[in-house]
Amino acid sequence: MWAVLIPSALAYAGIVGVDAVVGLYTVPLALAAYAVFGGSRLLVVGPDAAISVMAAATVASVVTDDPQLDLVVALALISGGVYLAFAVLRMGWIADLIPDPVIKGFIEGLVWVTILGQVPKLLGVRIEGEGFFDEVIEAVGALSDAHAETAIVGVGCLASLLLLRRFAPRLPGPLIVLVAAIVVVGGLGLADEGVAVVGETSGALDGIRLPTGLGVDTLLALVPGAIAISVLGFTESLGAAKRAAESTGERINPDQELLALGMANLGAGVSGGYVVTGALSKTAVAIDADGKTQVANLFAGALGLLTLLFLLPLFENLADAALAAIVIVAMSGLSDLGYFRSLWSIRRLEFLVAIAAFVGVLVVGVLAGVIVGVLLALVILADHIGKPPTAVLGRTADGSFVDQSVDTTAENIPGMLIWRQDAPLVFLNARRLSDALRELTEERGDLQVVVIDCSAMSDIDTTATTAFAAVGRDLRGQGIAVWVTAIRQRNWERVVAALGGPAITPPPRFVSNEAAVAEFARRQGDRTE
Repeated sequence: MWAVLIPSALAYAGIVGVDAVVGLYTVPLALAAYAVFGGSRLLVVGPDAAISVMAAATVASVVTDDPQLDLVVALALISGGVYLAFAVLRMGWIADLIPDPVIKGFIEGLVWVTILGQVPKLLGVRIEGEGFFDEVIEAVGALSDAHAETAIVGVGCLASLLLLRRFAPRLPGPLIVLVAAIVVVGGLGLADEGVAVVGETSGALDGIRLPTGLGVDTLLALVPGAIAISVLGFTESLGAAKRAAESTGERINPDQELLALGMANLGAGVSGGYVVTGALSKTAVAIDADGKTQVANLFAGALGLLTLLFLLPLFENLADAALAAIVIVAMSGLSDLGYFRSLWSIRRLEFLVAIAAFVGVLVVGVLAGVIVGVLLALVILADHIGKPPTAVLGRTADGSFVDQSVDTTAENIPGMLIWRQDAPLVFLNARRLSDALRELTEERGDLQVVVIDCSAMSDIDTTATTAFAAVGRDLRGQGIAVWVTAIRQRNWERVVAALGGPAITPPPRFVSNEAAVAEFARRQGDRTE
């Protein structure tokens, strides 16, 4: 676990925009905090590529002269506070706030934005374009100006990581490449030839600092980004915790995970580090290594502290190009283009939403892309609720009432239409109720009664009750009665209120479709007599 955490902590610090050593400050207390407060025995909390990109975007969005490190540390502390606030409010449900197509599209955008951002370090070039596509053009044009020694180190590290991933996946590829890069750069004196390196660091604990002198306006400007980081980070962390739970059989309490992530980020901030979250890739390493409890992560944290205390001088010749290669390979592992292909064949709307989230990150930036993602999530939700499944019910030979589109043997009740909506009846689909019933009554010229089966309507809002009442008036004007079955008491009270209160005779209601049909048959018999 140490072999995985340390290289990524060093590399992702570059994404955030602080010295690589800050990554070492991030790890120990974050691991210890989660071990104490977390509910998963195997979840690994630490630096994460996608969350680091969001942290960098958040800090970049704040216009201030304050040092970058102060802003980064403050963001970790604020994110910890946001997690704790979510925990107090028992908001574990926020992990379900953003659907998979939006998350996948958003992360795919982060992958390409981050990889492009690492190209200058990898090749030793400068890119000064504005926006993703402009930077791509700049990067292509700058290839001829690449610094030869830097490019050799960077591309060599990149190729080595890919080969190790392909042919020796169980080896700690990032650590091997990191050590090899240090040896090669130091042994050949490439730093003197212009290869950018981490350089001399301060004393082991001298760099740890809490943010000082930040104004209230600056801190408040970090809050929206901290909320976005917390929502996406929690979603990723809970997914990793559930993956670990498949191995341990334990049950994960989302609210406890919010508390643990809050304490982990406070720990990272107090020790002068940047934001952390539960990472699926690192958790997978713990599972593959046959981890059993958080004691393994405590040992990894202790090794991280020992690294900070005794191994810092070794990182002086660590090339920035090697760290860039580690970031690029890590981000490429998050890319999942196959998901988009499968989504195209499953549901086109969600495919378009995923692509929109992806393009949104590229065009408008990471933080604005979060807003785009949330709006797209609302679009998906509105589409699901606005077009709920409905059914015309018929009676089978055994007396059951089933959807006639599913069981063609189910027969209509002469003179009666039974209609069901398998979703709450709310403002997004209220018009659908009206339109559907009007169309169906036009198709059936013999109707005397329309039965609205409310068994699957968990809720009815005020807009829908108004539509409900309007449909009833329209049908009664055509000589068609409206009955309801299996309606919840609170929903019935709203319908009665929409009709004008108890003084207005409400439609008959029955406990079941069987009871309604029996009453209809009785009345038909009375008429015959």
